Amino acid sequence: MYNQAMKLVIQIPCYNEESNIARVIEDIPKKIDGIDEMKIIILDDGSTDKTSETAGNYNVKIIKSNTKKGLANTFKTGVNIALEENADILVNIDGDNQYSAKDIEKLIKPILENSCDIVIGTRPIATIKTFSPLKKFLQKFGSYIVKIISKANVEDAASGFRAFSKKALLNINVFNQFTYTIETLIQAKNKDLTIKNVDINVNVQKNRQSKLFKNNFDYIFKQTKTLIRFFIIYRPVKFFCNLANIFLIFGIILGIRFLYYYFGNSGIGHVQSLILCAILLILSFILYMLAIIGDLFTINRKLLEDIQFELRQKKYKK
Repeated sequence: MYNQAMKLVIQIPCYNEESNIARVIEDIPKKIDGIDEMKIIILDDGSTDKTSETAGNYNVKIIKSNTKKGLANTFKTGVNIALEENADILVNIDGDNQYSAKDIEKLIKPILENSCDIVIGTRPIATIKTFSPLKKFLQKFGSYIVKIISKANVEDAASGFRAFSKKALLNINVFNQFTYTIETLIQAKNKDLTIKNVDINVNVQKNRQSKLFKNNFDYIFKQTKTLIRFFIIYRPVKFFCNLANIFLIFGIILGIRFLYYYFGNSGIGHVQSLILCAILLILSFILYMLAIIGDLFTINRKLLEDIQFELRQKKYKK
């Protein structure tokens, strides 16, 4: 079915997962149809427990950071290692044993068939008993918002169980310091990378607390900042023009209000409306200028990304 020799790299980012890492490694299939070579890499983000020691009992490569750098930086490190390893496919699965590693074969199948560049493992959120009704709603609503903003076909935007083709690895960049999940989705659509969703299974976890955020609202706040930032980066004209239009409309309304009272009361108008009108119109003008500047930066960014892609291709060419 698959003619080209394929190498799969499976990266497992983890932090203090001494009690879970062995199960994740053991559940990874020993042989996958279409894969000729497979390598497992443990990305230990400065764990203070025996995560690396436990993983060392298996045939895996361990990269341990001396300090905690965060999930986004850990993921970026893994991407660079996968490229250095000449991986044709990279699978990312978290070290907390939330996702079923047995589904890796199912996850990479669309890439092996050359039908997409990125595969997102979609969790059965509605049936996960350990998720509260609020968390289930936020997961679904968050994915819906990301789908609208990124215009990418994604059902579980927060899923950390993903597969990336060589083309995707050469194209994606991670700037965010919090997490890579939403950032890579937005980038994928803007770089014409195709995305598919694959239903995956999850393992039961009782009272599992996230190491990334304090609570659901902390997660929403951090991801909202990420969305705003990348909306500015990838759609500056739309972002700044929409804001400018709001200020412009309110400025015009206040201007009309001033003129109404000015001519209706024999020259006696509401000066405060005129002042606020002027302020809003000036802000609107500034935002329109930022839209133009942002568009110029977007053109420059695309040119630099094209150069970066060519350099990466040459550097990591088989």
